[in-house]
Amino acid sequence: MTTEGDGNYHLQHFLESEGAECDIQLTTAWLLYNIWEVARDTRERDTLRQADTAKSGLADFQGEFDIAKRQASLHLAEWALRIGFQMFAMPPGLHGYHLPDMNAIAEVADEYYSNDLRGGEGHMEVGKLICNVVGKKAHMTLSVKPFGCMPSSSVSDGVQSLITSKFPGSIYCAVETSGDGATNFYSRVQMFLYKARIAAEQELEATFLATGVTRAEVEAFLVKNPEYASALHHSPHSHYAGEAANLVDELAPHQDDAHGARDAKPPEGWHQRRGRREGPAEDRQARRRLAL
Repeated sequence: MTTEGDGNYHLQHFLESEGAECDIQLTTAWLLYNIWEVARDTRERDTLRQADTAKSGLADFQGEFDIAKRQASLHLAEWALRIGFQMFAMPPGLHGYHLPDMNAIAEVADEYYSNDLRGGEGHMEVGKLICNVVGKKAHMTLSVKPFGCMPSSSVSDGVQSLITSKFPGSIYCAVETSGDGATNFYSRVQMFLYKARIAAEQELEATFLATGVTRAEVEAFLVKNPEYASALHHSPHSHYAGEAANLVDELAPHQDDAHGARDAKPPEGWHQRRGRREGPAEDRQARRRLAL
């Protein structure tokens, strides 16, 4: 979802009104994908027995130097885009936000959807879903596409069903903006939101058990330390997808083992991950590839 308006039934506003926290797809990621496409095609065409004369071929290139020059220019374009994004992201406070690694997304998706298939977002839709599940980035992945978008439909309706079966716990919802009434559109989204809400509640309860704190202790701490309850406070991402679970994981070191009050500041390195529960084989393989 890169737009918000009548075309997508004001979906972001609807999701937030239902209690969801949205992490929208940035247009910058699409530009990174375009750069990745050209860089990969250049590498693949370089291995042909002779330069091809297609529209994006290398027939006019004079040896390896021209190919290396193109690769270098694409590398510089990617870094210029990332640096430019950070220049705009830092002033509003997005200090910990990182743009996606296109090579990592391509690697995890290639087993299920070839990187050579283009159209729409190509393999990115598959790779993002796997990254969201394995990296505990979201409880639910929502794909919004216009009616009749064949590339996305083949992925959403075909490949993604295989991904959801291989990665238990993944919640994936694909919807089309066909111009029909918004009621049917919202109804489908709400069905998957219900599943995501249940998953978030179960994750939060599991976090209470894992950290050894209670809901009452956390609520009491937030009353005494309202800065942690501020809408502008963002808890470091540990190994939980939900913001509430990450907040509990953040506040756990503040609680006394018996009664609840600790120092106002957490100890050094408290936010480091305290281990990760191993999941199915697909999860473990994807984690190794993503170095999570």
